Parts: sequence; structure tokens; C-alpha cells
Amino acid sequence: MQRDFRQVAASIGCLIGFIRADDRIHRCATREHPKKRNGSYRTDAQRGWVKNWETGETATWHAERETTRSGPPTPLPSMAERRAQEEREARRAAETARQMVKAATMATHPYLERKGFPKAIGLVRGEMLLVPAYVGRELVSLQEISADGTKRNLPEGRMHGAHFSLGNGQLEVLCEGYATGLSIKAMLAALHLPARVTCCFSASNIAEVAARRPHGLIIADNDRPLPQFGGIGAGEYYARRAGLPYAMPADIGTDANDLHGRDAFALQALLLDLIQRRRRHRIA
Repeated sequence: MQRDFRQVAASIGCLIGFIRADDRIHRCATREHPKKRNGSYRTDAQRGWVKNWETGETATWHAERETTRSGPPTPLPSMAERRAQEEREARRAAETARQMVKAATMATHPYLERKGFPKAIGLVRGEMLLVPAYVGRELVSLQEISADGTKRNLPEGRMHGAHFSLGNGQLEVLCEGYATGLSIKAMLAALHLPARVTCCFSASNIAEVAARRPHGLIIADNDRPLPQFGGIGAGEYYARRAGLPYAMPADIGTDANDLHGRDAFALQALLLDLIQRRRRHRIA
């Protein structure tokens, strides 16, 4: 079982060591970032599911039935039963998120300092920075970020279509990560452009959030090109799929926070060009 499930996970870039076959969601490393936990999986030893949150790819696995085993096979839960179980777990995760946010304090954090925001304050609980995840106005989950940048979504929490917004304004810019959002917000503020910057947690989720943001703009990460995305990176692939005007840094493997740290004026120029392109498109 373990060898076959690992192969399925590896086919979409997820690296699983010891497999916990307890039918619960667990985090795992990815080929792109083996020191982080940007993948997740779930298996009950008879069937399983795995997702690479960096690329948005998912895969499923089913064990072959053992013909030599005595007795009838163990029945698998129906789809309705599994959905009901997932909904119960999502509700519990949402309550856990509410309690964690309630227990957090507003403070500076080493991760924010490392990303260029030593004076920025966020929700901090223990050693972790918390980024709440909302669907509409409902808190459904959260992301924990450690000092070294390791990110962990709350197990069983709903992240599909979830977001966290910074600031307010008629202009809305969608991006992936929290630090990326802070950089975009800072540069728009320097340009005296009030805006809402919406962090979507992953490239694939930008497309989900964008479906309800028809007037938004996207600043995508410039990810490494992948053959399954036609030779472009996950960030650009899902930005195109969202159908909104988008831009991204020129260098592969960088995001807006990287560009901000290297050349703030270049990030301002990227944002202004994107805004002007949208205006020209509306006039046309």
C-alpha cells in the first residue's frame, strides 16, 4: 500500500515519508520545496487522496483488493458518508480556528521581519503567525506560519475559495501569500492608491476566488515552468485560467515580495502597468 500511494503522490510532486492511514488530512513536503509542507494527503489504506497546493494538482489512489484475504472485503464509506464526515470535520476546524484567533495577540513576528516588515503586526499565537481564512465573512480556517516560513493550513479546514484581505478600496488585487500581499499593499499605499489586497493562499485558489471578483487584478508568482501546465508555471497558469488581467515578476522563482525587497520601484511599475492595462481594456 505504502509504495503504491507514495508513487501516486510523487507523480504530482508530493513527497510522503511515513504514511498515516487514519483517514485524516496530513501535510507533506513537495518536490519544489522539500523543507516545507505545501502538500496534503488522506488515506484509509484502501483508497487515498493527495493534493499539491503549489500547483493545484490532485490525485486519487485505490488499493487493489487482495484475492487471498479470507472473509468479505471491508465496505468503503459511501460518497454521501464521506462528504458528511468532511463537513463535520470542517465545522470542527472552523471552531478551532475561531478559538486560535481569539487566543492570539497582535504583535510583530520574525517571519514578517525576514520578509521586510519588521514593524508590521499580525495575529501571533505562541511562535506562530496566524493568517485567518475567510469565505465571505465567515472564518473557516487559518494558516500558521513559522519564523522560517514553513506554512501549515489547519487540518480538515476549508481552504477552497478562502481568502484573507488587507485594506479597503475599489481597486482589488489578488495574490497568493501573506508577505506578497503586504508588499503589494505597501507599494499601492506609496502610490496613494487605496486598494484591497486579497491573499488566496495558493495559485490554484486564486482562480477560485477570482470567480467572485470579476473586476479584480492578479499579481501572480513567477513559478518554475511545468510540462503539465503547457510549459508555464502554476502562478501564470491559474492567473490565465481566472480570466482577469494579471502580471508577475520577470524572474522565474520569484514573487512580488522578492521583487519588493530587491527593487521597490520595479514593483510599483509592475502594478501601475497592470492598472493602466485594465483601464485601457475598459475604454476599448
